[in-house]
Amino acid sequence: MPQRPSISLLLITTCLLLNIHSVFAVQLQFKTTKNSDNMVFHYKWNDHQEQQHELDFSIPLEHINSQYHKRFVPQLADQYVYISLHRAAQKIDPKEASVRIHREGKDIRIRVNSRSEALMQKWQRLMAESQNQAFEQYLQDNYYSHFSNHVGQQAIKPDHLRYIAEGKSPLLPVAQALYEKVPENSETRMYINLLLSWIQSIPYNALEDRLTSNGAGFFPPALVVANNIGDCDSKSVLMASLIRSLLPDTKMVMIYLPNHALLGISLPFRNAERTLDIDGTHYLLMEPTGPAAIKLGQISPSSERAINSNMYSFEVIP
Repeated sequence: MPQRPSISLLLITTCLLLNIHSVFAVQLQFKTTKNSDNMVFHYKWNDHQEQQHELDFSIPLEHINSQYHKRFVPQLADQYVYISLHRAAQKIDPKEASVRIHREGKDIRIRVNSRSEALMQKWQRLMAESQNQAFEQYLQDNYYSHFSNHVGQQAIKPDHLRYIAEGKSPLLPVAQALYEKVPENSETRMYINLLLSWIQSIPYNALEDRLTSNGAGFFPPALVVANNIGDCDSKSVLMASLIRSLLPDTKMVMIYLPNHALLGISLPFRNAERTLDIDGTHYLLMEPTGPAAIKLGQISPSSERAINSNMYSFEVIP
């Protein structure tokens, strides 16, 4: 009988502080105020060239308040699946088969009895499908997805692609405010570098309790902005969501290293810039984590070593 995916393993990404340059994307000021409908933000920071920038925008409170991330609890997932299986079993005609569902350690066991071999196989298959569907539904309801690392190890992680897609609309005021800071008729890379320096200046949180938090340390994009803090995957998701707000058709990819995450974007590149070929597309790489002020097309030595050793996996961003 097909086995449902393991829910005991959660992707843990302990991001590396990229202190590889003497120049840092320094946050100089962060202020927020609230009115009845919006949270108003004021940021001030230094970019890669140590030039000072200011940014003002507002986000509706409904978007900030609706973005809280639920931590993944294997026991709750098991309980959801267990209850769903009992509901599915109640729909079986007792003339065809009887089903016993019980726990065995961390596993849920399904035993089907029938006088007919064909009916027994039928309900074994249908119950196994119900088990998998219930688990997938639990992941979807709680913003999680499957993940496979560079050696094929399976895990569960926050659904970064979904957060990127759903963050586009709420973060559009942020993307537009940043875009207005760029001189007219500038190259796309100027906007990307400004955005990159702003996100790098947002304080970094190593989230040392992530090994036991089961994803509670991941902040959706709007909460990275509201809380003014984020780890590498939270910042990368924020960066991707803001890019996608203004560049809906540009190819992007989320790249996962053993202890880190970064982004790639399909843009014209220069000879000295770091790219990665994925399925025939050359992606220009970037490091949103900070605090090092690393421009588009540059990556840290640790990221370089991991990529050169093929120690990475990826998700193409729709």
